[in-house]
Amino acid sequence: MEDEQFDLLPDPSYVRGFLRAYSTYLEIDPQLVIDEYDSRFGDIGQSVEEAKRARRRAENRPRRREAQLLWLAIGGVTGIALLAWLGIGGEHGSAPSEPVPGVPTTTTRTSTASQAVDITFTGRGNRGSYLEVRNGSDAGATLYSGVLVPGATRAFSFPEAAWVRIGKPDAMSVTVNGEPLAIDGGTGTFLITQAGAERLPAG
Repeated sequence: MEDEQFDLLPDPSYVRGFLRAYSTYLEIDPQLVIDEYDSRFGDIGQSVEEAKRARRRAENRPRRREAQLLWLAIGGVTGIALLAWLGIGGEHGSAPSEPVPGVPTTTTRTSTASQAVDITFTGRGNRGSYLEVRNGSDAGATLYSGVLVPGATRAFSFPEAAWVRIGKPDAMSVTVNGEPLAIDGGTGTFLITQAGAERLPAG
């Protein structure tokens, strides 16, 4: 039908049914397409030879825009069906990857002034270390106070900073937003922000 070789169909009566079905599917007025066919190829009940002669006569006539759209649409539908059959359509694209159970995922954090400060303390060594944690400053609410034994962990999240007193910094592991934070020296009080740890004056 795409090549207008209607004489290859089993019987001329099939042509009208095929054209009506395609027109309805493509939301084109079926009667308009049937009339176009009749005007170019003669009555649908004519003989095959008459249809061939009518087709040759119609080759020199200008085609109507609606009929051109019909043949282009039929070709497009056929091409899409062929692509889908070959398995190269959009439905066969790569599916979004999902986390594999048991495998940790890595989240990249963007350092901004409004980002929360997530701090994790872990006791290490033989005896661990004394730890006191307050929100923001020495006047802030006390969130933890006690000895963090080896292997024990405490995690906190702060809007801006944490006030921290550590008895033995070398017996304590500290991470800020997932990154290790080195705290040098002996017993002291520190202000921990995204930028790091600031040792505060003794007082």
